[in-house]
Amino acid sequence: MSHQEVMYLKGNRHELWWHRKRQSFIFSFLSEIFRENQIMTFLDVGCAEGFYLKHAASAHGEALCIGVDIARTYVEKARKCGKTLNTEYVVCDVENLPFKDGSIDVVLCSEVLEHVHNYRGALAELFTVAKKYLVISFPGHSYLYKVMDRMVPMKKIASKLLTDVGHVSEVTVQDVKDLLAERTGSLRLEIGGALPLMFYAMVPSIKLTDVIDNVICKVLKYFGAGEYATIHVMKIAKSKS
Repeated sequence: MSHQEVMYLKGNRHELWWHRKRQSFIFSFLSEIFRENQIMTFLDVGCAEGFYLKHAASAHGEALCIGVDIARTYVEKARKCGKTLNTEYVVCDVENLPFKDGSIDVVLCSEVLEHVHNYRGALAELFTVAKKYLVISFPGHSYLYKVMDRMVPMKKIASKLLTDVGHVSEVTVQDVKDLLAERTGSLRLEIGGALPLMFYAMVPSIKLTDVIDNVICKVLKYFGAGEYATIHVMKIAKSKS
């Protein structure tokens, strides 16, 4: 079982809820794109062991599905697991993708940008390579965390709300909007995880967690404050020039 599969199948109840919430947004966007368009090429940037790549190749066998990752060990594992599918794999980093401009119909980049120092450059590279659509996801900090982080006595408590998972950058929704302001395209944003996971850990059921989170996220979106959710998944449609 790959670490990506473990992420969606094992762990604490509230952690599973968080990862599956993000997964559902990504699957929904990809299904919508493949259903409404003729997609011949799909690229997963930061594919790890190929979880999303295998899903795309299995569900949409007519498309060539390419996975890239900076870690050779991941690429080798993904290649072994997906060797019977219409897939190809490349070792490279997100800032230097070995593809021509506008050569990939759909580009997916999930939970990668926060691990990249030059994430704005990486975003520009993703947008350049994508021909029709770009789907990206990255984590954020809740409003509660941001307030606590600004209060010196609460900083230590705020830091304990987060798990150190190797993030080196804080990507924001505004970063993506700024990128689009210089280019042509439209953006749809789905958010989740409005509160820190430690609060959802106290909720007795997944269904109730969903209800609470959906209500708070609707309020955040209404006030244009989607930045303050912890899950951000975006579908960017590139306009034809």
